[in-house]
Formats: sequence, C-alpha cells, structure tokens
Amino acid sequence: TLAMSRPEEEEAQLDEEMADDPDVEEPEDDGDDGDEDDGDEGEEGAATAAGSSGAAAVASSSKKAAKGIAKDKDAKEKKARSLQDRCNLTLPIGRITKQLKRGGYAKRVAVGGSVFLTSVIEYVTAEILELAGNAAKDQGKNRILPRHIQLAIRSDEELNKYMSNVTIAGGGVIPNVHSQFLPRKSGGKDAGGVEMSQEF
Repeated sequence: TLAMSRPEEEEAQLDEEMADDPDVEEPEDDGDDGDEDDGDEGEEGAATAAGSSGAAAVASSSKKAAKGIAKDKDAKEKKARSLQDRCNLTLPIGRITKQLKRGGYAKRVAVGGSVFLTSVIEYVTAEILELAGNAAKDQGKNRILPRHIQLAIRSDEELNKYMSNVTIAGGGVIPNVHSQFLPRKSGGKDAGGVEMSQEF
C-alpha cells in the first residue's frame, strides 16, 4: 500500500474521532439547497436568453461567413489564372524558363525574359505552320509533312535567311533548274546566223 501524506493522515484521524464522539452533531440543511436551486433556475433562464441571442448572432455571422467564403472563392478563381493564360500564350512559359535556367546562359533569369522568348518562339512557329499548311493545301494534302515545311521556309525570303544553315530531314530540295541546262530552241542556225556544216 502507498504511504499516505501527513495532511491526509490527519484528516483521516479527525474523521474517525468525530465518528466515535456522540456529542458532535452533523450540520443541518437550512434550505440553502432551495436557494441554490432558485439561483440555478435564474442562471438557466439567463443562459437560455443568452443562448437565443447567441444563436441569432451565430446565424448572422454564419451568413456573413458564407458571403465571405463565396467572395473568397470568386477572388481565388480570378487569381487562379496562370501567367500563361494572362499572357494569352499557347506554349508553356514554365518549361522555357526551366530550359533557360538549365542552359546556364546567365546566373539569374527574369520572368519577363522567359515570357518574351516564349512569345517569339510561338510567333515564328505559327508563321511557319501557316505557310506549311498553305503548301499542303496547294498539293491537296490534309497533313503537313517535312516537305511542306521545307517549301514554306525556302519560299519566304526572311525565313529562308533566318534558317539558311538549317537542314530539314525529309524536306527534299527546292525545284530549280539552271537556265544553262534548259534545252535550246532548235532553229537550224546558231546565234550568229551562220549555217553549221557537218561535212569535213
């Protein structure tokens, strides 16, 4: 058994002495419990009144919270637009930024630089695809082939200059025959007007 502390031992001894002593009388209840009950009822009434007012306050605060949540959702939906959507670009800005950082061209890469480079790449790509689509349509094809891209680039002066050192696999060559290789007109006489004799 655990040893009891001194204050607990003293209280236990006093309780035993009071129980053994017949002269000690237990205190009588003077109706304090009734007064306490009345006080409890008053407290309960006040609590119900406070509860009703609190419920109204909670309801109004819940409505305000619901409105606030709706506004927050709308704000988040407005703020949730990515940089790519705000710039109205199709190509991914994040991937180009990653490649710029991986390339080690500079110690730091600004957001504006990656957006600018993405827009330039998208513009050049759209230009080439438009010309290649026209070339495919002229040949009656529904699919753009490397041959069509080659024809599109070499037919445009600026793109040809820009991509002069680029070789497109499967693109072929531009149809061109030098003027000296074209057959001469047959007239029986050469340019000097002298008839050539084949007799020796």
